[in-house]
Amino acid sequence: MEDTKEIEIPDSIRCEFEEKGGIVGIVESLPDDQTIGDIVSVARALSDPVRVRVIFALSVQPMCVCLIVAMTGYAYSKMSYHLSVLKEGGLVCARQEGNYLIYYLTDLGRRVTLWIG
Repeated sequence: MEDTKEIEIPDSIRCEFEEKGGIVGIVESLPDDQTIGDIVSVARALSDPVRVRVIFALSVQPMCVCLIVAMTGYAYSKMSYHLSVLKEGGLVCARQEGNYLIYYLTDLGRRVTLWIG
């Protein structure tokens, strides 16, 4: 970390910056690496309009892949990829029912749809 004595800081923010402990204080207030990684995973999961559409559809009710494919018009292979990204982001889970995988929102997925919706 750089020594702030050598950085020219505008007077309009200097006092507040020093009250917060300078660079060290601000860095210590940041989320840990795990939390930042989790946030990045969620942001990645939400970075495609198809995936956002899917999580909103799943907020209405759980669905099998065949319904999600019919709703979006995407091929099974492409939807499989999108669902895996949503799972990696912690937004959806799936349960097996016979030959079907039923996708549904996790608690995080529900909170995200409320937050962005």
